[in-house]
Amino acid sequence: MVETNPDENPDAHDRAARGTDAVKDAWQRTIEDTRAMAADREEAGYETLVLFADDTAPAIPEHGDDDDDSWGFSYLLPKSDRAEFADFVADAEFDETGVYQAREQGDVFMVVECIDMDAERVLFIASAYKMRTAVDLVRTAMDRDEMYTHVRDLNGDIVDTIHHDDPSGFFPNPDEYYAFEPEQLNQMPGGLPGQDPDDEPAPESDDDAASSEDDA
Repeated sequence: MVETNPDENPDAHDRAARGTDAVKDAWQRTIEDTRAMAADREEAGYETLVLFADDTAPAIPEHGDDDDDSWGFSYLLPKSDRAEFADFVADAEFDETGVYQAREQGDVFMVVECIDMDAERVLFIASAYKMRTAVDLVRTAMDRDEMYTHVRDLNGDIVDTIHHDDPSGFFPNPDEYYAFEPEQLNQMPGGLPGQDPDDEPAPESDDDAASSEDDA
């Protein structure tokens, strides 16, 4: 099993460190769960690559550009991990995708598992993002009935892309994201989805495991 070190990913690590104990615990569980899933695949004879994203950006298409496929979840990885990723996916044909998620205080902790059955190769990408940053992406994915995974470099250039035919694994309940739209924020008794009623309301400005499978 090839694996990156999540402690070397400063953005994701620092974001968890700045969070509440519950957020820190959720990120730690994500790391442990990702490693456990990869170990299970290795035991079953699969070659695996485990990546922990420095940063996760929900990206949307350029306005009015139906041919733009640069939208989806865009993951920033360190240079060495980008090279590992590029080599790993170069001749892969990922035909199954599993998405495993947990939520804590409006943050989503997600592991995407991309499986090439014929080559017995599995890619895991672990990440975290805030629900309120993904509203437009959710609408795009559900409207277009597809989804994309991108790995990018520090300049924003895409290293490689994985296409997913079914977005429902990423967003099993879109309405929970739409609740973060500005016009909905003042109409939510009892707090926002994924937020304890006693927590402070989430601000409207940006900040940076249910599972399902789809065809990749």
